[in-house]
Amino acid sequence: MTRWRTWVLAGLSSSLLACGGGSIGGEEDPEKGPLIEGSSCEQAQVGAPVLRRLSALELENSLRDIFPELGAQWSGVRLGTDPTSTFGFTNDAGTLQVGAQTAKELLGTAEDVADLVTADAALAASLPCAATQPGPECAAEFITRHGLRLFRRPVSEEEKSDFLALHASVSGKSDFRRGLKWTLVSMIQSPHAFYRSEIGAPNGGRYELTQHELATALAYNYTGTTPTPELLDKAARGELGSPEALVAEARALLDTQRGREAMSRFLQQWISYGKVNGIAKEKIPDFSTYGALMQEETRLFLEEVIYNRGAGVGELLTAPYTFLNDRLSSFYGYGNVTGAEFQRVDRPADWGVGLLAQGSILAGNAHMDGSSPTHRGLLVFRRFLCGTVPPPPENIPAISKPDPGRMTTRERYETVHISAQQCNQCHTNFDPTGFALEHFDEMGRYRADEGGLPIDDSGYIAVGSEQRQVAGAKSLAETLASSPEVTTCVSSLTATYTYGGALGAQCAIGEVQQGLANGEYGILEFVARLAGTEHMRARVRRE
Repeated sequence: MTRWRTWVLAGLSSSLLACGGGSIGGEEDPEKGPLIEGSSCEQAQVGAPVLRRLSALELENSLRDIFPELGAQWSGVRLGTDPTSTFGFTNDAGTLQVGAQTAKELLGTAEDVADLVTADAALAASLPCAATQPGPECAAEFITRHGLRLFRRPVSEEEKSDFLALHASVSGKSDFRRGLKWTLVSMIQSPHAFYRSEIGAPNGGRYELTQHELATALAYNYTGTTPTPELLDKAARGELGSPEALVAEARALLDTQRGREAMSRFLQQWISYGKVNGIAKEKIPDFSTYGALMQEETRLFLEEVIYNRGAGVGELLTAPYTFLNDRLSSFYGYGNVTGAEFQRVDRPADWGVGLLAQGSILAGNAHMDGSSPTHRGLLVFRRFLCGTVPPPPENIPAISKPDPGRMTTRERYETVHISAQQCNQCHTNFDPTGFALEHFDEMGRYRADEGGLPIDDSGYIAVGSEQRQVAGAKSLAETLASSPEVTTCVSSLTATYTYGGALGAQCAIGEVQQGLANGEYGILEFVARLAGTEHMRARVRRE
């Protein structure tokens, strides 16, 4: 069957490469940053039509859900690591492209899946007619059933005819089962399977997303996988047309296991708290063990704030509690938690509050041998204030190595980053923010002093040309929580991820964003209400 593999690779790869991905008729460049200038908001209430390539994870989730018979015997997709956008997200429509290598990897994936799905035992269970009445009607049943799930819409008569012709051609030279295999390979590699259509149907100068496009957007935006049969049935009945219906579906999807996993992926990519799992620290040879515990601490903290309490950005930043077990509590120096199970505990006074006091954030944004006001300040500047930083100039002076008892970390950083002219134009935007977290060492543990030297944890957050003064971790958290720019940034990044970078702006989410800002609802409900925006339902072509 080498010639059939060659035909599929040549024919369908050309279709994939022709699709290209990205927008139809122009789209905002994701490199420009998360916010669109206010003057362009009138034109940016909805995005441009777009074809969105599935990420590797979305493809794997989809194939496993469509073909449960794959089970543990399938090792997963062959696709390489997805590229990361300037926002740090791996689901951006502008960066998920198909080149020759990706097309080959997709073909290999399709062959792997088709081999398992069309194996004799699998076919006997899923398609009995393959054994009893192998013929065009049985092949049509196979194509219709799997086409609906793979294309997220019913296959057209023309498509069905083409696939039946392929099946007849292969089976005529081989056998019925082999014909099904190569038909399925073609379907999996089809642009209609590998790309998500958000093009819509023309309606008075706009393009309204079809019911099946809406079902697809809901499923991938909120669960990272293909629509369920139930959601496709609702699309077929025309039940997804109103904002209220879309938001209700989004709420339900977010409450599923897949939905919680999707939310967790966003949070991981937004603040990268998972990178603490696996890093090394000079003073603790087995720090990786604690890094894994810190990651779990933050996961439970976020679940409590977002899911269990339905809270907003304010509580995310200022919550006076965290989740610890005996080992992590002892590592931090709390000393008041027993048992291996994580439990909610109040944070000691002066040990910080909220997300920025999490060990995963503090240790993950530090060096092996010392804390880093730069890394910690950059996290706040980029992920809570949506600040942008140009590449550093060449030949910048290096920070001196830690010198316990002689110079604090702050003094070492001020000597170079704040005093040196080639550095201070950028570093004054974020190093002073990191100074506020200097009572935490490189392992995320509270310290009253640094090698016997007093710690100066005063600093500020830079918002435009304004410097808002802070004094310590709690003051930093409270100042951020009370700054409207923070809610604007966090909600814009959340929308950028939810919409796959297709818009990357607050313009389309104004009313929904306002509800989060004024405390009408929390982060989880905000994410659900993104499904009810005009951008979710329509597109506009731009020259």
